[in-house]
Amino acid sequence: MPGGVLPRDKAQAHYLLRAPLNDPEHVLQQVAAMREISREGEEKVQGVRAVRYRGIFNHRTVTLRMAPDVRTKTDQARDILGSDLPVFADAWVDDRGRLVQTRMSVNLSGAQVTSTMALSDIGEPVRVTVPKAADTIPVNEVSGILNG
Repeated sequence: MPGGVLPRDKAQAHYLLRAPLNDPEHVLQQVAAMREISREGEEKVQGVRAVRYRGIFNHRTVTLRMAPDVRTKTDQARDILGSDLPVFADAWVDDRGRLVQTRMSVNLSGAQVTSTMALSDIGEPVRVTVPKAADTIPVNEVSGILNG
């Protein structure tokens, strides 16, 4: 059965703190935009000693590539709060300066969302198999929890 194909930059997030199509590059873009960063200490993560940095996301970072209906709800939540949503981000960096893990979280009066991305085999080559064009169908959008 053919699979749907959508350019990565056209995919949208349909849930708070979910990357479009679960794209790790999207998470890296968000983490790179952290503000008010503090060094939280050293920890062992993914079997590696790493320094944990903590920061916050502004509203633009939280809503990066968010689907319009979800963005509207997120904008409304911000307006009710009177400030940006309290989204915190953590990034663990090893002694070679490589990102090992990220975590993003928000807690709104008990409604909590946390998303963690663990990186492994850092520096190892990645093999990607591109499907044949005949085995794909162009699509305009995707949705659902598994698609981000």
